[in-house]
Amino acid sequence: MVNEEIDHLEKLLNGLEFDELERLLTNRPFVEIEDILYQLAYNPVKDKSNLLVYTFMQKLLSNNETARLHMSVSRLMGLILNHIDNAESIGLFHGLRAAQLDPDNVDIMEYLLYYNHIPERLLEDEVAIEFAQKIILIRPQSKAAMLTLAKIRN
Repeated sequence: MVNEEIDHLEKLLNGLEFDELERLLTNRPFVEIEDILYQLAYNPVKDKSNLLVYTFMQKLLSNNETARLHMSVSRLMGLILNHIDNAESIGLFHGLRAAQLDPDNVDIMEYLLYYNHIPERLLEDEVAIEFAQKIILIRPQSKAAMLTLAKIRN
């Protein structure tokens, strides 16, 4: 991604020109869209965050709610913008919604266990145990599930 293109997309984002931003991103692979949005959300070189990315992604969700998009928003808030107060709680909300939309997705369940391991322990032990047990049934060698069960039971 060329810096000039990122700069242009950032101007659209900051100008609240969400329809044009969406139009420019639409035909790209989802992974590339995520990468662009994450770059727009946090620039480590400038130590600059932009919460408008969350607002833009909310717009995308209102047009087409999917587990994949909720997971992307969850990673945005829970991992990339987690330095913002309560961002991890927002990330958990979107991760749980993704699990509701795709209840058999083991990758989502494993990801949600992260929220039980962070210092804030946003995902309650009972819920983490439930996810871990479901994961083990489908993916018996899941290190995330085994670690969670061992940690909680000790």
